Amino acid sequence: MSRNAAICSRSSIDCRLGLLLCCAVAIVCLAPRNSRADDPTGAAGKAEGPPKPKTIQLETNDGLQMEATYYPSPSENPKDAVPILMLHGWKGSGADYEKLAFDMQKQGHAVVVPDLRGHGKSTQIRAGTELRTIDQALMGKAGFEAMVTQDVEAVKKFLLERNNAGELNIEKLCVIGADMGAVVAMNWAVHDWAAPKLLTGKQGQDVKALVLISPPLNFHGISVVNALSSPTLQTELSVLIVVGGDKGNKGALDDAQRVYKRFGALRPKPPTDPDEARKRQDLFLDILKTSLQGAKILDDRKLETQVSADIGQFIAWRLVDQRFPWSMRKSALGD
Repeated sequence: MSRNAAICSRSSIDCRLGLLLCCAVAIVCLAPRNSRADDPTGAAGKAEGPPKPKTIQLETNDGLQMEATYYPSPSENPKDAVPILMLHGWKGSGADYEKLAFDMQKQGHAVVVPDLRGHGKSTQIRAGTELRTIDQALMGKAGFEAMVTQDVEAVKKFLLERNNAGELNIEKLCVIGADMGAVVAMNWAVHDWAAPKLLTGKQGQDVKALVLISPPLNFHGISVVNALSSPTLQTELSVLIVVGGDKGNKGALDDAQRVYKRFGALRPKPPTDPDEARKRQDLFLDILKTSLQGAKILDDRKLETQVSADIGQFIAWRLVDQRFPWSMRKSALGD
C-alpha cells in the first residue's frame, strides 16, 4: 500500500457518506466538516432548486465546434463555488455524467460537461471556410492529443470567463475523467501547470484535484507514464481513484492500482497523529464491488448514490474546506 494513501473496498468496508481511509499507521475517517456538502442545495433557504443547465457552444483554436453543458452553481456565494470539469470516456458523451453533474450542482458546485472531439455533438471541425465531420473510427494519436491541448483548453477559457463574472472560483478547479477522459485529465493537469506565468500574474496551475474513474496507463497511444512522473501530479494535486474491483475486469483494476501507486511514490509519510493524518490526506483509492468500469460505474443503481457521495465528500474535504482565494483573472491575450 502507498504510504500516504487509502484503499476503500466495498467488498469489505462500508464507505457510506465518506471514504474510510486505511493507512499503515492509522485508520482515518473523511467526514463532513461544515462544508457545502452539509447543505445539498448549496444555498440554505432556497427552495426553487438549482439553475437549469445550459447548452453552450465553444470553438477550439483548431476549429472544433464543441458542445458542452454548463450547470451554474446555486450557491449564494458563487465566488466560493468549486468548478468541476467532467470528461467522458471512449465512445461516450457528456450525457454519461448527467446524474453526477446534477448531484454536484446540488452541492453548490459549478459543473461543465463537454463532448470531446469525435464524440456526442462535437464532430464538426472547421477546415478553411468549410466544416468537415470527424470520423471517430479514424481518430489517431493526434486527435486524442488535441483533446488535451485544444478541447480542455477551450473549456478552461470558458471557466475563466465564468470566474471573472463571479460565478465560480477557478482556483478550486476539479477535473473528473473516466477511462479515456482520465488519461486526458492527467495529461491536461500537467499541461495546465506547465503553462508559463503571465507578467500580470497567473495563467495556469488552476486544477487542484482529480477524480479518475478506471484510469488506464495508456489509451490509443496516449500514455500517462510521463504525466505520473511529473512533480505536479506527485505533490500538488489531490487525487481520488475510483475503480470496479469484481472479477471480469482485472486489467482495469491492475491499471488503477498502478496509477495509484505511482501517485503515492513521492508523497510524504502521513503523520502518526490521526487528526493530522486526516487533515493532510490527499490520495484515495475507492475500490467498488462491481465489475463495471469507466462511466458505466455511474449507471450501477446499487452504487450510483454512493459514488456520488464519495466524490462529493472528496471535493468538500480537499477543495471546499481549503483556502483558495478568488481573484479576477486575465488571459494570455490580456482579456
